[in-house]
Amino acid sequence: MPTRLLYYRLRTLVVISLIWVIFGIVFFLNLIKPGNDLGVDVSLPEFSLTFGLIGFIITAALIFFLKPAFHEMPSWLSILVKLVFTLLLFFVIAFVLLMVYFFFNYTKDLSTYFNSFFSKLVYTNTFASFMVDMGLMTLLSIILLEVTDKYGPGMFWSMLRGQYHVPKIENRIFIFLDINESTTIAEQLGHERYFRMLRNFFNDITLPVMANDGEIYQYVGDEIVISWLNTPENKIKSLKFIRNTFYLLERLGPRYEKRFGTRPTFKAGVHVGEVTAGFIGLIKRELIYCGDTMNTTARIRSMCNELNESFILSEDFMIDFACPHGYEISRIGTIELKGKTEPTKLFALKFE
Repeated sequence: MPTRLLYYRLRTLVVISLIWVIFGIVFFLNLIKPGNDLGVDVSLPEFSLTFGLIGFIITAALIFFLKPAFHEMPSWLSILVKLVFTLLLFFVIAFVLLMVYFFFNYTKDLSTYFNSFFSKLVYTNTFASFMVDMGLMTLLSIILLEVTDKYGPGMFWSMLRGQYHVPKIENRIFIFLDINESTTIAEQLGHERYFRMLRNFFNDITLPVMANDGEIYQYVGDEIVISWLNTPENKIKSLKFIRNTFYLLERLGPRYEKRFGTRPTFKAGVHVGEVTAGFIGLIKRELIYCGDTMNTTARIRSMCNELNESFILSEDFMIDFACPHGYEISRIGTIELKGKTEPTKLFALKFE
């Protein structure tokens, strides 16, 4: 698994596990401590840590096994199946941990142990409430993972922190990328097969996005928009993303050929500039970047066909930029942009 993707998943795992620990503290103080009928003495630290450990195991199963296994199912069915699997896993973990705890703290006589385990632990109101709360926490974990997938790495937490509650001006790098000859490919494959190819394409290029610290802004049909804050380091990362994606698709070409009968290639327009960023929507929240920079980037990407170039950079992108080794950048033409008195210079990107 690529390092960046693993790091993102581990970070998500730790955050949700900490939520389980906090919930364990609340559960202990409000249910276990006031009316404990378990017949088992537990302290706050060991209870909350055990609760967090169970949450860690369940969330790890969701992130690394269950989510990729059922990602092609409808969302409601995927959530239901994952909930059933994780509840079964939870029951196994909870029973094993409690049985081990009870065994080592009360008796080592198996017959006496099994009788007292069920009479003092399992058949209690507190244990039943414990099971219900565990099920709710499992459902909450599934929903959190679905929501973080919707908004992308970091964006969900930015929304909670109110980072874009008030619109703010940012200077950003944008790449508009889409598949070459998409209309022809869609006609050849049909809508359903083309959609499956598109989904595979976007899934595959997500790895280069994460490897180069990019942010996926949005998908529009067969187009994806990727963004970085405008810094010299991120300019290099944005070009590395294009290079990594280009060679990744070359390597995966035989797989696409076998499954879909075609090898997708892509074109991309790259530009930098100021945009206004903020969340909009009353019943559906979404981060929006608006400004002339977005229109210009889309126009540059459309010039790829006209100029017969795969990757085109804007004049603004070239400001304070030193071309790294392994890349060849050459001036190829100009475009007229609304609101500007002089044409904008364009540059072609190639790999040595």
